[in-house]
Amino acid sequence: MLEVPELLNIPPKLYPMIEKFNNYSYFLLEGGRASGKTQSVARFLLYIAEARKVRICCGREIQNTISDSVKTVFEDLIKTYNLNFDFTKNIIVHKSTGSEIIFKGFREQGKINIKGLEGVDILWIDEAQAITKPTLDVIIPTIRKKNSVGIFTMNRTTRFDSIYTFLAGRQDCLHININYFDNPFVDEKILKEASIAKEKNLNDYNHIWLGLPLANNNEFLIQSETIDKAINLEVKQEYFEKKSVMSVDLSASGADLTIAKLIEKCSGTQWLEAKTEKWTEADTDITKGKIISLYSRWQPDILIIDADGLGYPIWVSVKKVIADCLGFRGAGKPKLKGAGNQRADGYTALKDFLENGWLKLTDKETIRQVEYIKKSYKPSGLIYIQDKKEIRREQGESPDFADSLMMGIYAINFYSNLFVKTNSTNYIENKTISDFNPFED
Repeated sequence: MLEVPELLNIPPKLYPMIEKFNNYSYFLLEGGRASGKTQSVARFLLYIAEARKVRICCGREIQNTISDSVKTVFEDLIKTYNLNFDFTKNIIVHKSTGSEIIFKGFREQGKINIKGLEGVDILWIDEAQAITKPTLDVIIPTIRKKNSVGIFTMNRTTRFDSIYTFLAGRQDCLHININYFDNPFVDEKILKEASIAKEKNLNDYNHIWLGLPLANNNEFLIQSETIDKAINLEVKQEYFEKKSVMSVDLSASGADLTIAKLIEKCSGTQWLEAKTEKWTEADTDITKGKIISLYSRWQPDILIIDADGLGYPIWVSVKKVIADCLGFRGAGKPKLKGAGNQRADGYTALKDFLENGWLKLTDKETIRQVEYIKKSYKPSGLIYIQDKKEIRREQGESPDFADSLMMGIYAINFYSNLFVKTNSTNYIENKTISDFNPFED
């Protein structure tokens, strides 16, 4: 076993992080509560900072105050082992080597702030499950100093977590899964708490104590096994008249994407997420042109476009060229009993299609976003889908891919006399395209 100084008393399962530190660009340490991940990384970084001059950034997605960071962990270790560091409100500095440890929140006032990351030797992100893909896409290219290293400690919330997806399976990443039973420093009280949690609620235990993604959390609309079923679905290519739907989720701000999808019918009840196109364009005339061009190329039976907010004038403009173009109004009057609005209609229909094996998913970004869509119930008992603004705050992105898919399924399920209905029992009403008015009361 590796002989280490007292400061490096960490779970042996994490020794490879020390032994192979110079062999990897990234370290992904994941697992549940009391596994020792945070404490171990803090100890190791203090050890490095005492040995040579390094610049270390400890970051989180959001850090409103310094108390939101791991600074207290460092300070407690410095005091316990009487280490040669000075610490002020925002920085820790080694008195001899000049090593610096800084603390940063990457998202400030809705924007990603990477100021100060240039020249960082080691980036440590604790609670890395909160890092959104847009933030990751910005910070990774910024940490470009020669031999720089990224360390990520986390307990995954979803299977398609942005950090996990980015790092898992990479040859330049050392990936260690560690849990409380791998930590010899865990006391009896923690072991008792874990045992009680296991008996009380196995799903919570699996996530909190074993670090497994929230596969069956009631907050999420669609369960992970349902998504797996849709990914692996074998579609039957039966011969019949081809039918298809084109859906377009329009960009609501400069950071969002416009997503167009083509959903094709493969058999009597099965549909395929066949094509996905994305673009960012502030010019509404260009977006209108792209939609009309794709419509001409794909030749769908139905076209449905986001008609809420900034999407309304584009829908009106496209409708002048394509008269049968549907406009989707997420906040509009629902068609399903128990749904709070049309957005809930659409996602409820998407859930039904996935659970019943009526839709095969193919696009990775769509799959990732569909998994984190949440539902809620109002006091009235009506179901609603998490607001896009709330999703943007949590995920750092708008669910453009998922919403485009949802609108396509909405069109199939509610407003087409061209397709066989598969779920008619819950309809409040059933209309055809010619009857459609998205702003009816």
